[in-house]
Amino acid sequence: MNRYHLIVIATCLLSVTMNAFGQNAVPDKLVVLTFDDSVKSHFTVVRPILKEYGFGATFFVTEGFEFAEDKQNYMTWQEIAELHRDGFEIGNHTRDHVAITKENYQEQLGAINARCKEFGIAKPVSFAYPGNSFSAEMIPWLQEMGIQFARRGGTPEFSYDLGRGVAVEPGFDHPLLLPSAADARPDWLLEDFLRGVHQAEFGRIAILQFHGVPDRAHDWVSTTEDRFRAYMHYLKVHGYQVVALRDIALYLDDRLLSVNPEEIIHDRKTLLASGRSRDEFRVPANRRELMSWASNMKRHGFTVAESRMVTGLDAATMQRALQRARVPSAPQNKLEVMMYPGGRHPRLGFRDGEYRPRRETNVSVFSPWDRDDYLVVDIPEAIWNMTPNGRELLFLAHEDIPTMWDRLETTVPFFEWENVEGGYECRIKLPNGVVIRTTVLPQASSVELEMEIINKSSEALTGLYTQNCIMLARMKGFNRQSLAHRRSAGFFTACGNEDETKWVIYSWEKVKRDWGNIHCPCIHSDPQFDDLEPGASQTIRGWISFYEGRNVESEMMRLQNSRVLDHPVDHQ
Repeated sequence: MNRYHLIVIATCLLSVTMNAFGQNAVPDKLVVLTFDDSVKSHFTVVRPILKEYGFGATFFVTEGFEFAEDKQNYMTWQEIAELHRDGFEIGNHTRDHVAITKENYQEQLGAINARCKEFGIAKPVSFAYPGNSFSAEMIPWLQEMGIQFARRGGTPEFSYDLGRGVAVEPGFDHPLLLPSAADARPDWLLEDFLRGVHQAEFGRIAILQFHGVPDRAHDWVSTTEDRFRAYMHYLKVHGYQVVALRDIALYLDDRLLSVNPEEIIHDRKTLLASGRSRDEFRVPANRRELMSWASNMKRHGFTVAESRMVTGLDAATMQRALQRARVPSAPQNKLEVMMYPGGRHPRLGFRDGEYRPRRETNVSVFSPWDRDDYLVVDIPEAIWNMTPNGRELLFLAHEDIPTMWDRLETTVPFFEWENVEGGYECRIKLPNGVVIRTTVLPQASSVELEMEIINKSSEALTGLYTQNCIMLARMKGFNRQSLAHRRSAGFFTACGNEDETKWVIYSWEKVKRDWGNIHCPCIHSDPQFDDLEPGASQTIRGWISFYEGRNVESEMMRLQNSRVLDHPVDHQ
C-alpha cells in the first residue's frame, strides 16, 4: 500500500468521525482529473507531471482501437499496472470502447476487470462512458458490476463540439451520471480550461476530461504537453485540490440517490436556455448584515465554502467573517430558533426537484438534547390553489413543478425573515397581491407557528391546500430513510429516534394529511385554508414540541385534549 492510498484512507476515516449527517461539505477548488483510452502519453508524459505536482487522477483504460498492436500510441498493461502502483486510480472504459448494452455490459466490463486482476490492479469502481454515450437505463448494469462512480461528458447540457460542460452537484447528480465540466480540445486556450475549472465552487466539483497528451491516434481530442503543463501549473499555483474520481466518495452520500436521475439534467438545460444562474446566494447589503449572517452560519456549523454558497463572497472574506463572528448564546427558558441561512441544502435525501430552496420559508429549531442538532421547518413549502386553468401552485418554496407564475411569465420576489417580539415573521407578497404571513414563536418547551393568507387579489382563492414540512437531515438518530419510527394520534404526528425514546411532535390546525417521505427524513402536516373572497384573510396555527419517553401517543393525545391547537376540519 503506497502513500497516496494511506492518505485517502486516513481522510475517509476522518470524514466518518467528523460527519454524522451524511456527505461532507464540498470544499472550493475541488477538481477531478480523468484520462481516457489507454493512450501511451498517459504514462510517458502525464504520469511524471502529475507526480511532480502531487495530483491524483483516474485513468480509464480500454483495449479498444489499436491497443493490441500499436504500442507506440497505447500503453502496455505493465505500464497501466505501474500507474496503479503509483497510487493513481484505474477505471473501466470497456474492453472494446463501445457503448454498453443489456447484451454486452457484463462481457465488456468483465474483460477489463479480469485484466486488472491479472496485473495486480484493484477491481475498478469508476467507469467512463465510451464516446460519452449514456442513458439512465445503464445505471443498474453498472451497479451490478460493482461500479460506484461513472463519468459522462458535458452533453446534453452543452453540445459536444467545444468541450464545454457543467460541474457535479453532489446530492443532485447521480453518482453513475457525473458530468464533465470540461473535455479538452487541441485548439483550447487557457480561458477554455478555466471555464471548466472555475465551476469548482459553491458546493460543486469540476471533473476534467482529457485524452492523450498528445493523442496522435485521436488528434481531435489531443492536448499538447506545453498546454497540459500550463493547465496543471495553474491548478497548483492557485491552490486546487486535484483528486481521482473515487476520492469524491467523501462528498457523495448513498442516501442521496435521485429517484429520477435525469431530472437535474433537464433543470440545467432549462436554466441555460433562459440565461439564469444556477447560484442561489444573496450578497449581504453591508458589513453589519454580513456579520449577522456569519454569526448565524457559525451557529449552524457552516464551513467557509458553505458560507460562500449563502453570500457569494470570496473565501478570504468569509473566512475573516466567520473567525470574527460570535456564536449567539442559547436563550434562557426558550427553545433556540434561528433563521436558516440557505446554502447547505436542508434535505438529506430525495432532492429531486428541490432545486434552489428559498430561505425565507425555512427556520431552524435547535434540539433540546444535543446543541449541534437542529431541524428545519419549511412553512409553507407549497400552496395549491384552484384556478380556471385547474389546480395550480400559488406558491412553491423551491423550483420543481411549474407554478401559476411560470405560466404567467413572472416571478415571486425574494423576501427575508424579520425579527419580531419573541420570534420571527416573514411576509411574502405574490404578484397578484396575495400575502402569505408566517410567524415562528419559540416557547419554553414548544414552538408556536402561525400562517395567514391575506387575499388582496381581485379573485377568490379556493382549494388552498398547503404543504408544511419539517426536515430532519441535521437531527442525529432521526434522519434515517425509514417510516418505521413515525406515529400519529389525534391530529398530531411524530417522528422518533432509532430507539424511540425521543420524539419530534408536529401539527397544524385544519390538517388534511400527515405523512413522511421514505426518501427524505421529514414530517409533513398539511392543512387546508378555507376559500377566501377578495379582501378576506384566515390565520391557522401550528405546533412543534419535543418529547422524551416511550408513550408518545399519550403525549399527542394530551396535547390534543389540552387544546394547544383547535381541532381540524378534516384528517386523513
